[in-house]
Amino acid sequence: MAPTRERKLILVADDEPDIVNIVELILHTSGYDVLKATGGFEALELAEQYRPDLILLDIMMPEMDGWEVLRLLQVDSRTAKIPVAMISAKEGTRAKITSMQEGAVDYLTKPFDTRELLTKVAAILGEDDGDGAD
Repeated sequence: MAPTRERKLILVADDEPDIVNIVELILHTSGYDVLKATGGFEALELAEQYRPDLILLDIMMPEMDGWEVLRLLQVDSRTAKIPVAMISAKEGTRAKITSMQEGAVDYLTKPFDTRELLTKVAAILGEDDGDGAD
């Protein structure tokens, strides 16, 4: 059994370091701990080692795309139950549908709104986002 963490741990995987750093700042400021990856292999290694509570995964990355990472996460018993939300600049319905068919629990389009990101993260993690808005 994994030790209880005080703060939820989120893995952010995107090949654009600026995006990773912005998302890290938003999440960290909102009370989450963050792991960062800039490629698919690194994301897989970190997910296996730390078993985060959530993975935010870019679709278009070098080495392997986010969908391939998602498939590999799902076949590994250590990572199969970790929820994954895709983050991508792909706006079309096809990318969203493919993401959900591959097993993603949600989809965010870049550029994303900070409030939307935090609301979706809280919903996936089963938390109240503290906003109080309807």
